[in-house]
This record gives sequence, structure tokens and C-alpha cells, in this order.
Amino acid sequence: MNRNTQLGISLSEAVSSVAAGMREITVKVSGSKGRHGSGTVWWPGLIVTNAHVANSQVHDVEFEAGMKVPGWLVARDCDLDLAALAVSAPLARGAAIRSASHLRAGEMVLALGNPFDGRGSVTAGIVHCPVGNSPRLLADIRLAPGYSGGPLVETGGSVIGINSMIVGPLGCAITSDAVEEFLSRFHLSEAA
Repeated sequence: MNRNTQLGISLSEAVSSVAAGMREITVKVSGSKGRHGSGTVWWPGLIVTNAHVANSQVHDVEFEAGMKVPGWLVARDCDLDLAALAVSAPLARGAAIRSASHLRAGEMVLALGNPFDGRGSVTAGIVHCPVGNSPRLLADIRLAPGYSGGPLVETGGSVIGINSMIVGPLGCAITSDAVEEFLSRFHLSEAA
């Protein structure tokens, strides 16, 4: 086996391992009118998703292990396309969060979600351009309906954004920094 083949196998195994860990914090969110998307366990008891996914006061939240619980809408910002759902479920952990402000173009990222064609799907790509002060992050990554609200993670396994929409050929996510600001604006904290 040559060195390039070994590197390819190592990279593949590393990506697969990160994706497996991220599936634990990626949930399916179903609202009214048959709409569904994804959500991210930001911390135990709080799911972050998109405002366009959270279209009612109560949602069905399904965890990777199959457990289903109700999720109550506690915060929503349509302009930023973020929403927060409170859940009462025995969750082992929330997401590891990393600031997106220091991302560089070309860094590898993974998007997880629950598209209509499958559960717990993952796609990989690279950061398109530095974030700067923008609340949005563009990546050369293929998002499909159902990825909305799921985590965008860097290869170390930390969440750097929430998948939101497709902009031309690029995937767009709301940065983890914008999510933290959104949660603090609604006085939501892990200790609450």
C-alpha cells in the first residue's frame, strides 16, 4: 500500500469517526404541515435549529437512538433564521462548540442532517471564504432539504455553524458565534 492510499484511508476513517460522534447530537425536527428538518443539541435540554424549520409552538424531536420527545419553541429570529427548542430528555452531552471567526478558506467541514432520502446523512466540503464579522458561513458543500438546522462541524468534531440554506452552488450556515449571540439575546444559558 503506498503512502497516498494510506493517507486516504486515514482521512476516510477520521471523517467517519467524527460523523459517528456528531450523529448523537443531530436530531430530526418535525413541525406542522408535514415539514421536517434537523436540529443540533447545543447543550442538554436545548435544540438549535432554523426558524424556517421551527414553524409551530410544539415540535416532534427524534434522537438518533430513536427516542422521540416534544420540543417547545422558546426563541425564534426569522431574519437570522435561528430557533431554539426546549426538550425534556435525558441527554448525555451537548455539542462541542468552536468559534467560526478564525476559519480559513480551504478548511474541511462536515454537514449532518436528516434529508428526505435518509436519516443521519453526512456530506463533506471545504470552507469557501473566511467568515470575518458575518453571521453566515459559506462552504463548498452539498446540502439537501432536511439538512437545515443540523450541525456544520470542523474535522476535530466541534460545531462551527448551523446549516441553513443553499446559496447558488454553496451551502450556507449560521455561525456558532451568531448562535451564541442569539441565545444570549433571549437570555438562554446552559445553567438556566
